[in-house]
Amino acid sequence: MNNKICIITGANAGIGKAMALALAQQGAQIVMVCRNQASGEAAQHEIRRLSSNPAIELLLADLSSQASIRELASQIEAHYPQIHVLVNNAGLQLMDRQLSVDGIEITWAVNHLAPFLLTNLLLERLKASAPARVISTNSIVHRWAKLDWDNLQGEQHYDSNEAYHRSKLANLL
Repeated sequence: MNNKICIITGANAGIGKAMALALAQQGAQIVMVCRNQASGEAAQHEIRRLSSNPAIELLLADLSSQASIRELASQIEAHYPQIHVLVNNAGLQLMDRQLSVDGIEITWAVNHLAPFLLTNLLLERLKASAPARVISTNSIVHRWAKLDWDNLQGEQHYDSNEAYHRSKLANLL
């Protein structure tokens, strides 16, 4: 993985942070995409220290906002001539139904639409960097989901578990 450019969303905690550290330890250049600057910087410093790899960079983006995702893709394309690995890892589960600035239920926006949009915006750069990979983390909870087209964004009835499960099923499909 020496000098391979790996972009990881949600890289400040959990699976994303563990993946960033593992790839950094293999010599990859890591681009962490985080929503919160303070937690992103803390994770960035920790990964640099534990991996002895100085090539750990941080970009900030609100993945619930399509404008922010488009700006993120523009920043990536402006600064990174190649993308070898894109890891769509960021995700959330909210207890109460909330809408994004785009009027989309936030769990659906972040967990499903954001990775779809980001991948498509970076697709030509990924193809030009072949061999390149796109990895989207998921979970077993898709097994308990049903795509209810009449209530896809919890407009009629919102349950945080159903919203999360539905987003993971959509990713798998």
